[in-house]
Amino acid sequence: MPIEFVQERTFANNGIQLAAKEWGQAGDVPVIALHGWLDNANSFDRMLPFLQGLHVIALDSAGHSRSGFRSADSGYDIWQDIADVVAVAEQMDWDRCGLLGHSRGAIIAALVAATFPERVTRSMLIDGYFPVPNKPQDAAAQIAKAISDNRRFGALSPSAFARYEDAVQARINGFVPLQPEAAAILAERGVVESEGKFYWHNDQRLKAASTIKFSKEQYQSFLTSISSPMLLIQAENSLFSEYHGQPEVMEWVPHIEVVSMQGSHHLHLEDQAQQVAEKAQQFFLL
Repeated sequence: MPIEFVQERTFANNGIQLAAKEWGQAGDVPVIALHGWLDNANSFDRMLPFLQGLHVIALDSAGHSRSGFRSADSGYDIWQDIADVVAVAEQMDWDRCGLLGHSRGAIIAALVAATFPERVTRSMLIDGYFPVPNKPQDAAAQIAKAISDNRRFGALSPSAFARYEDAVQARINGFVPLQPEAAAILAERGVVESEGKFYWHNDQRLKAASTIKFSKEQYQSFLTSISSPMLLIQAENSLFSEYHGQPEVMEWVPHIEVVSMQGSHHLHLEDQAQQVAEKAQQFFLL
């Protein structure tokens, strides 16, 4: 039987609540699903109904949609999400689980698999894999930019739309264009109304630069720690070009399988959702 949406869940870590959608039944293969930047847990709504035998917790990452925002003295470096993912696994009583990530969520999944290899069974990455490394000599400039960005974006209010349909259209025509149905699915969870206006409920500080970006050598130490199987689905029509050091990265993770698939960056939420799900079914239930 295909898995079905079961209920809304909440988890807690570092003083914030993390909202999530639970799919499937206890006792099946456990998987935590992590969405991309400025998306939400609905990102997996089209592909999950094609799956069987999985128990999935699809998170709203901190600062996104229905999850809490990080405190004013914090920020949204992806390293913080590692602890959130582990906290969710612990609260589910999962000693080990699989990870399913898209874009930013794929990067987080890879970092979790590297940091806690004993906790991860398999990782499936959708059109995202590892952050672009920083040059050591750029560290000070990176911190300066992050401080400036956090001040600027922290003082901004989200874009307001007169109609709900206008908020959906903004995602259709956004930096990463979306098919109308995909944008509507994300809007169901991500758009809120306040005083007659409609907003995408994301912390504006998510747009700030990261405080810390690791060097190539530091990333190598992460990636060579990954011991579980990994599958990377790359979209042929993605707006994100491949990191120029990808062949080297693949040497650091020799047990990674790379599959190129027709579609755009959100292919798992668009016309290729069933194809992506079929790959996930084969991968997680091997």
